[in-house]
Amino acid sequence: MTNCGSCGKTIADDMRFCPYCGQPVAAEEMERFEPSKGEVITAVAHPARIEGRTGTFALAFTHERVLFARLDDVSSDKAKEDLLRSGIFLPGSMAGANVSRFYEMSPSEVLAEDQGNFHLDNSDVDSVRLAYDSDEGGRYVVTIRTGEGRIVLTLPYDRYCRDLLFRQYEGRVTW
Repeated sequence: MTNCGSCGKTIADDMRFCPYCGQPVAAEEMERFEPSKGEVITAVAHPARIEGRTGTFALAFTHERVLFARLDDVSSDKAKEDLLRSGIFLPGSMAGANVSRFYEMSPSEVLAEDQGNFHLDNSDVDSVRLAYDSDEGGRYVVTIRTGEGRIVLTLPYDRYCRDLLFRQYEGRVTW
């Protein structure tokens, strides 16, 4: 047993916080949270199909750009997809693909993961057009225009994906 350095009450040796006053017991021994420095992935949307490219992609968003990361094609879990559509699973938990790993990776690691991965800098995007397509239970058709051309892709028809695009390309998204 030891005493709290703040309130003086007796507490167990293995406690990190005093149950009486809430103060840390041994601040110098506590782990410190250090925020990531530099560019970090803040959101992921998937599955995306990109016109002219094979396979399924995830879009990993940073403040500077969007990374297009190829996913391993896996068989779809119909039950999980039905639960996702009904709102039981959150966006980003779609069947099969482990996209949560992108949050723990640097953008350069995501790009190096597959030779088909690429990125698009926010500053290169002139406009983004969203359209609704009723195929496959509904999806967004997204046309991203740049000075060099355009990228056409599909994303699930849900508010999460739409809001990510509006936030990333503020003032450049039209319907």
